[in-house]
Amino acid sequence: MGRRGTVQDKKDNLIRNLKETTLSFEKLGERYGVSRQAIWDFFKRQGIKRPSKPRGHNTDKCRLCQKLIKISNKPHSEFISIHTIVKRMGRSRAECRYHVRRLIEQGLVGQRFGRFRSETVEKAYEIYFTEKLSIRAIGRRVGLRNFLSIIRRHRELGWNVPPSLYDKWRRSRIQSEMHRRKKR
Repeated sequence: MGRRGTVQDKKDNLIRNLKETTLSFEKLGERYGVSRQAIWDFFKRQGIKRPSKPRGHNTDKCRLCQKLIKISNKPHSEFISIHTIVKRMGRSRAECRYHVRRLIEQGLVGQRFGRFRSETVEKAYEIYFTEKLSIRAIGRRVGLRNFLSIIRRHRELGWNVPPSLYDKWRRSRIQSEMHRRKKR
């Protein structure tokens, strides 16, 4: 009996496996001792309908998704670039983007999480949220000439950009006081 006889001998089990499982033709071929092509031929001749593989992503069990959720729970996480996420995770960019997209679709992270493409803007915002520097000084430090226009554009687009920690009125009062003292 050749290979065809081997498949015919195990016909009932094979039909049940093809109908009930989503195992690949290759794995079924290994199980029955035949090639994947023989399984595929048998499948086509019998006209069996196979169940589809379950779609979706289980974020509760995925370690990468859980790490991304932890990052997104930190303050100002919407200002993190995809490059930083890739560096922190140690994975490929495509893989990180896939998981971020799944989390956004499920509503577990914000719509703007991982949307930045510029690490320079991310560094500028990091300084903006932590230090009492003027917007111009922040732009100079990171090498951005138009940081103020970036902030304005993000505010127009609905990003939650809080006011700067830098108090320009206080500084101008101090400077004017120093100027008055010099005149005396």
